[in-house]
Amino acid sequence: MRMSRDPRSIAAYIALVASLAVFGMQLRTLYTVPVFDAARWGGDETWLMREFVHQAQHGVLIYPESFGEPVRTNGVLAGSMWGNAVIYGVPGIIFSPRFDYVSIGRTVTAILALLLIGSLYFIARSLKISSILSAALVLLMVLSQGFVWATHSTRYDLLTGLVLIWYCYYLSTIKLPSSRQLFFAGFIGISSICFSPHLLTISLGASIAFLLSIRIWRNPARLISWILGSVSAVAILSIAYVIGSGEFSLFGHGGTTGIFSFVLSEVPILRPFSRNVQLSNLQERFHLIHSDLPGIITLVAISIFLILLLGVRLRQMRSIAEALQIGIAQKQKFFLLCTALCTLSWLLLEGSRPYYLFHIAPLLLIGFGILIERMQESLPLRWFEEMAVIFFIIVPTVVGTPYIIPNSVLGASIAHDQQAAVSQFLRDARSTTSQKSRILFDVAGLDRALMDTSSQVLTLDMFQPPAKAEALVNKLR
Repeated sequence: MRMSRDPRSIAAYIALVASLAVFGMQLRTLYTVPVFDAARWGGDETWLMREFVHQAQHGVLIYPESFGEPVRTNGVLAGSMWGNAVIYGVPGIIFSPRFDYVSIGRTVTAILALLLIGSLYFIARSLKISSILSAALVLLMVLSQGFVWATHSTRYDLLTGLVLIWYCYYLSTIKLPSSRQLFFAGFIGISSICFSPHLLTISLGASIAFLLSIRIWRNPARLISWILGSVSAVAILSIAYVIGSGEFSLFGHGGTTGIFSFVLSEVPILRPFSRNVQLSNLQERFHLIHSDLPGIITLVAISIFLILLLGVRLRQMRSIAEALQIGIAQKQKFFLLCTALCTLSWLLLEGSRPYYLFHIAPLLLIGFGILIERMQESLPLRWFEEMAVIFFIIVPTVVGTPYIIPNSVLGASIAHDQQAAVSQFLRDARSTTSQKSRILFDVAGLDRALMDTSSQVLTLDMFQPPAKAEALVNKLR
């Protein structure tokens, strides 16, 4: 098949190649920037990898090196990440201790980032977004600081955004749903927490959009099928959780610092009548988008400009028939509704932590892409797409690239010094008896310490040690 010689298609290929080239340059600092277990997710990387590895090995999501508190479980809502146990945990089992856990996890995340790039373009094109605009959306995502941080981390934030857009795409393909399709739609909606507990709330918008689009209230049998699918998923996840942990709870047992105690305290919807909380939440989200993914602000500005122009044109129309030409495909309409409702869930049902941005960012890019595509097709502005080529490709690439290619000099130095220091410390602390040395480690260098299987490494991460020194020593003994 011959490649199209259309200038727009050629420009789209150039944009995709540029995106992959920039992504490749970003990966050169994958294992050095930011410092392991540092930046915005202090301790998260090793902690999450150990949990996923433990779930893959023993069927329960717990932190095996915990110290200072009783062993705790995470409950069905946060302890059912079987997808992550496979995606992150199995590679951790295979390649550790030859490689440290964070390096393994970041490699997995980098692969997921490549899948996200391809998925974003594929879904955008499937929704009839032009090739050049689809490629521009990919480039805007790659040319963002938030994408670098999300890629260079052993966290499942990119995976959350990836699963969300595919869940929305799956729902958009169901036109005249049968009882079986509705059963699977409900089943998949609940089962998405296997990849991220955040999908239980953020994908709620997509589920509501789907039920509204098929007018579920008109057919009780369909509603029952969807409910049965959801209940079946809950039952299977609960049974799997009980088998692995030996107990049943929604939020987990043991320990004083549960995974939901600090997460729920940040959810804005719990304080709906607090003006300060809601304004602060909006301000934090805006500053987050401005710093980590400013391309969305650009898309908002272009969308508003086109909508205003469209309003002027509608006033000039003389017939309803002419107005009806400004249509929108059912899939596009559904995705726009998903974008609006999922964004609302992100705003009100999630905390404003920086790494949560890419839970919703891919869907936002697709949503604004649809809006811009429909607006510019409905306006006599055929030059818009050509001007967008220049703006979205040349300007961001030239201006943005130097700022999203991390400098690895400091990170490489810290990694080298940390490796040397940890290795020396473990050699000095090695027991002269047949018993393994018990070493209490802080977050910094923990992933390196766990590579030494001749010692038993413990950590206080997310746990409170005994207040008195004697109790601390007794605990170690």
